[in-house]
Amino acid sequence: MPTNAAIAIFETAPRDASLVMTRPKPEKRKNAKQKAKDKYKEKTTEDGTTPMTATAKSEVDSQAKAQEKAKAERKAATKVASKAAKAERKAKRTAAKAA
Repeated sequence: MPTNAAIAIFETAPRDASLVMTRPKPEKRKNAKQKAKDKYKEKTTEDGTTPMTATAKSEVDSQAKAQEKAKAERKAATKVASKAAKAERKAKRTAAKAA
């Protein structure tokens, strides 16, 4: 239980205004386009140009996908041709054994 002297000191002491805590207003959220602009705003490559834009990146990605698709088709065609050649060799061997 506080004494009368402690209560008197507490009541007469001035309040410290620095105890009030405030926080800054949060920044407005940015959409993807604004984030990309900020991300690449000050970046430059070694030759002094700015990095690719999202449009240029998507074009490069689509070209890469087309190349991968063509590569997969070539690989599948090679596999089919290999199987056909193997079947042909097998047929020749069985024909030679039967003769």
